[in-house]
Amino acid sequence: MSQVITIQSQTALHIAVINRQWLFVEEILKVMPLEALELKERYYQNTALHQAVWDGNTKAAELMVKKNPKLTQIRDKWGAVPLLLAIKSISSGQKETALYLYSVTRDEDPSPFSGYDGAELLCCTIDANFYDLAMCLVKRFPKLVTEKTRSKVCGIEMMVQRPFAFRSGAKMKGWKSYLYELIQVNMDYSPSCDHGTRGDEENPVERPNNTSNKRTVTEFFGKMVSIFTSVPCLKQLYEQKSMHKQAITLVKCMLIDIETTMTELEIRDFFSNSSVLKTAIKYGIPEFVLECVDKFPFLIRLYIGEQKMIQMAIEERNKTILYLICDRCREDNKINLLSLRDKGNNTILHYAAKLAPSPQLNSVSGAALQMQRELLWYKGVESLVLEQNKFMRNKEGETAQFIFTKEHKKLMEKGEKWMKDTSQSCMLVATLIATVAFAAAFTVPGGNISDKDSRNNGIPVFLDHNSFVVFAVADAFALFSSTTSVLMFLAILTSRYAEEDFLKSLPQKLIIGLATLFISMATILVAFGSALTIVVGHRFSWAPIPITLLGCVPVILFYFLQFPLFYEIVVSTYWSYIFRERRHIIRRSTKKHKKN
Repeated sequence: MSQVITIQSQTALHIAVINRQWLFVEEILKVMPLEALELKERYYQNTALHQAVWDGNTKAAELMVKKNPKLTQIRDKWGAVPLLLAIKSISSGQKETALYLYSVTRDEDPSPFSGYDGAELLCCTIDANFYDLAMCLVKRFPKLVTEKTRSKVCGIEMMVQRPFAFRSGAKMKGWKSYLYELIQVNMDYSPSCDHGTRGDEENPVERPNNTSNKRTVTEFFGKMVSIFTSVPCLKQLYEQKSMHKQAITLVKCMLIDIETTMTELEIRDFFSNSSVLKTAIKYGIPEFVLECVDKFPFLIRLYIGEQKMIQMAIEERNKTILYLICDRCREDNKINLLSLRDKGNNTILHYAAKLAPSPQLNSVSGAALQMQRELLWYKGVESLVLEQNKFMRNKEGETAQFIFTKEHKKLMEKGEKWMKDTSQSCMLVATLIATVAFAAAFTVPGGNISDKDSRNNGIPVFLDHNSFVVFAVADAFALFSSTTSVLMFLAILTSRYAEEDFLKSLPQKLIIGLATLFISMATILVAFGSALTIVVGHRFSWAPIPITLLGCVPVILFYFLQFPLFYEIVVSTYWSYIFRERRHIIRRSTKKHKKN
């Protein structure tokens, strides 16, 4: 059983593991000598344990390690111990296997938990979304947090490259967001590795004293979670919230480790030369920034490269992080922070004047609305800076307003084209509706009384019917609203398209034009339905039911296809809360500045 039987130097155990013959593996292990378990195949230098953990077979791994504990420390061709290989693999049983191997892998020289190997282990654990295992690693080996891999990446940098691991990156809306907030996640129930490394006696991890009451509560919660997560949608939300909680808990552990293993000077140097905060602001992870600023308040005033955090937040168009920085900044430092200039003498208003990064720009539909959002952001930052800084020139002699005009020239041209194309298309539809509504007023359903001798001559035949009244009112609404819509779209086409027009004037005209167009479409359908009811209703009494149901189809289509855009325009024009709710930040600081 210990003999090499292939040209790749594989033993019978290697072959059995590769072919997943697990029963045969158990039988071989009973008769195989200890030394034979350490034999490596020629190409990848894998032991049988390496191959077993690659497939996520925890039971086979346990049998091998129980027979020969040295196997956990043996490395393959690339220097990976079985624990690292288990984390890198993608099979369904990997987490269980990784947790087991963590418990039996020893911290002995050469240690897989320090230096490049330890950093690689932590980064791969984070990359595999095993945040609970990563928590065990950073609690037990605090220096791993800032230890870099051979590719110059550390664990905390890996975390900020995963915005989806945080609540802010989930982008949930509607009922999903509501259910997410209702879901309760018990972190004590999540899979843990608090039993420590079994084979490591020098650095044992303290295990909590689990009382019988705690075990009972945990078991009860486990059963409740099993029932709750049997619904696929709820299971996904539960797993997502669990991941978010684990991720933010891991970040807190990392920052505590940085605080305990470094001096303030070393912490400043680390964040100054690292891309951690810049990446967090770029990807919009306010939870991470909040934890960093709460733990190390001096980071607000720290230069990261050539910029401070407030300049990055403004450049990346992240109002949440900007509010956070202003809230956490001391009152006597806010004026200095908002009056900040970089080496090129650029104020924060110069940063707001630059064109937004593509991801932030493309989050808004249509070039005209993108231009409106850029103007809102610029005006918002302008309201924060002191009056004397609004016209400050940088070293190139450019004001913020000049930079804004230069950077947004192409976007403004695209916005003009988008507005004109939209207006022309909508005006054509509104004109057709107005034409039909006008004609319908003189060709009423059922016709008119044509008795010259009657005093009712020329009066509509069905004038006394309720359906006719509905028809007349709906037709009048359709005509007036479609005419208003045509006038609004005509006003858009003849607009001067200046920068300021994109802020209020053009969006307001578009809102009125679209609203009246939608009203005219709805009322013309009502007029058609009532006319059809008048014509066939006396013979088919059930006719109003299918007519009403079919009339609802365009309304439903509008809700799903057009209403989101209309809603976005209305909100950004009338209820845009960029900087509005936090103006007290600068007002308080300005008053204090004036007193001094």
